[in-house]
Amino acid sequence: MIETITLAHHIAGNRREGAAAFAQDNPARADDLHVEGPEADAALVAEVVDAARQAVEALAAAGIEARADALARIGRTLGAEADRIALLIARETGKTLGDSKGEVMRAARLFDFFAGETLRNAGERFASTRPGAIVEVDHVPVGVVAAITPWNFPIAIPAWKIAPALAYGNAVLWKPSEIASATADALMAVIAGAGLPDGSVNMLLGMGDAGRAIVEADGVDAVSFTGSVATGARVRAAAAERGARVQLEMGGVNGLIVMADADLDNAVDCAVNGAFFAAGQRCTATSRMIVGDAIADRFIDAVRERVAALKIGDPTDAATQVGPLAAPHQKETIARQVAAVEASGAKPVFGGSGAAMEQCFYAPTLFDCAAPEGTLGQEEIFGPVAGVFRVSGFDEAMTVLNGNRFGLSAGICTRSLLHAEEFKRRARAGMKMVNLPTAGVDYHAPFGGVADSSYGPREQGRAARAFYTNMTTSYVKAL
Repeated sequence: MIETITLAHHIAGNRREGAAAFAQDNPARADDLHVEGPEADAALVAEVVDAARQAVEALAAAGIEARADALARIGRTLGAEADRIALLIARETGKTLGDSKGEVMRAARLFDFFAGETLRNAGERFASTRPGAIVEVDHVPVGVVAAITPWNFPIAIPAWKIAPALAYGNAVLWKPSEIASATADALMAVIAGAGLPDGSVNMLLGMGDAGRAIVEADGVDAVSFTGSVATGARVRAAAAERGARVQLEMGGVNGLIVMADADLDNAVDCAVNGAFFAAGQRCTATSRMIVGDAIADRFIDAVRERVAALKIGDPTDAATQVGPLAAPHQKETIARQVAAVEASGAKPVFGGSGAAMEQCFYAPTLFDCAAPEGTLGQEEIFGPVAGVFRVSGFDEAMTVLNGNRFGLSAGICTRSLLHAEEFKRRARAGMKMVNLPTAGVDYHAPFGGVADSSYGPREQGRAARAFYTNMTTSYVKAL
């Protein structure tokens, strides 16, 4: 029997229902779960902006300890309800149960981390060049912040936007992806019970039109967006049109260099984890394996053997290691991209268009002898698809690594300290991994890329303060 979840907007502490405008089904089992929800329009956005503006004042009046306590309470509740929410994530988006549980716990830790940061928002005080005067620097809330979040990390990415926004005294207007709105509703229920002033966090549902209305709303002071490059460019233009602050995290065509001196087992672990876990649907996933000629054949054989042992199946089965894509249209897009790779002459190692699977499942796919200037080298394929790019040595590997318009995450597997240090110096990426997968970051450290992967200040860790606050300077002379 299909379970149907009907969602509503969350505005200033109240649910606001509307006609169903979008739907999402369990991508692994269409007979299990059906989620539907309404679409926000410009009038509703304006109402929410007004409520959020009032909440900014209420948050300031409540004080930093009240905000810190509320964030800590959210973290504790998420931890206590991790199993229930993880099962919902698996059913709604196809993420494996293990990944889903880990993500909920990461969200809990993010709220806990920023509970502490709420109390550590220190300014500076120093002497003025004018006798008898002092200079004070403070970090004050931006105001109303819009958070537009994707489906692939349906609770962690909202957490790393909402938690710092609240920690630094802002109110939030949040639009989650229509593919992960039931998970978003579960997070909103936890936030609603934390004791924050009404309107501190508001959730508007919908698709592209709802997001456009939010970005274009005059009362939104800042927009934090995670999603595609194309949509990110439109968000940036709309925010610039009215002078709003903007932060963008977008795509990546991430490369992992495997040197001839690498520990082969570790390199294969890094490659398989980065390319195929989470069905390859991570912005930091490894799509390019840049491998030295001397080790390439052994590396490919080992990757083939490791992938063959992976359990692909129902994401709610605790033993499953690779689940489905999140939606049918994603499978269609990946199929077109893979067909282009096959037509380009890259050699299939496993998977590809000949390995059709049911529902939204897509077989892990690897190509050999991929061309750096081709689809695999230049385009983000948001699924379990990767290519091996054979290189003669370190310098050629670095040329291939830096040879596209993205720069989110990059990695190297090597025993050479010289190559590791040179890689860190020369890699054009915001995050650099040595003997670790390109996918996988810590919640207390800055997150972000360069070039077409990111725009604006970093997310996560103490670096988050730069986006969510304005710096003010006061000059004071006592008389």
